[in-house]
Amino acid sequence: MTDRPDPLTTPIRDAATLTITLFGDNGRIDHALSAELGRRGCRTHAVSVETGWLKSAENVICRLDTVAGQRALEGLAGRVGPHATVIAVCEQPANESDAKRLQDLCKACGRHHDVSLIWHSPVGDAPASEPPPIEHLAVSIVDEVSTKVAHTDGNSFTTRFVDLG
Repeated sequence: MTDRPDPLTTPIRDAATLTITLFGDNGRIDHALSAELGRRGCRTHAVSVETGWLKSAENVICRLDTVAGQRALEGLAGRVGPHATVIAVCEQPANESDAKRLQDLCKACGRHHDVSLIWHSPVGDAPASEPPPIEHLAVSIVDEVSTKVAHTDGNSFTTRFVDLG
């Protein structure tokens, strides 16, 4: 991939090790995210079972294409505190009503928390000479974590698309 983002080279936080709660399925994407977070000086607390929202979760990546991620975000909706910074991640659904439902859920959480929704194209395999799309996705998500954690002064909802093609 020629348009692979250059990851930030400094740790996300200089003073203290940041722990990111990752709601997912312990699959390839979760492993790539954990590796990229570790490279940037973060710890990962991985949750791959249907627990709902954890009150201790402060900085979170929710994979909305997993039961654990979707239930966690549903559990956060309507909660006022404590404040959370959430990066919600999902492959762009083919079904428009599914996409709208997930976006509305993220917007509801954004009323009381700082939420970014990252849609992405399907994660495929890359030729051997290129970085894998999954690595490109992990870098993009962790860059978003870095940006959001640095600006925790409000509640908001943003969305963007990462093309892995």
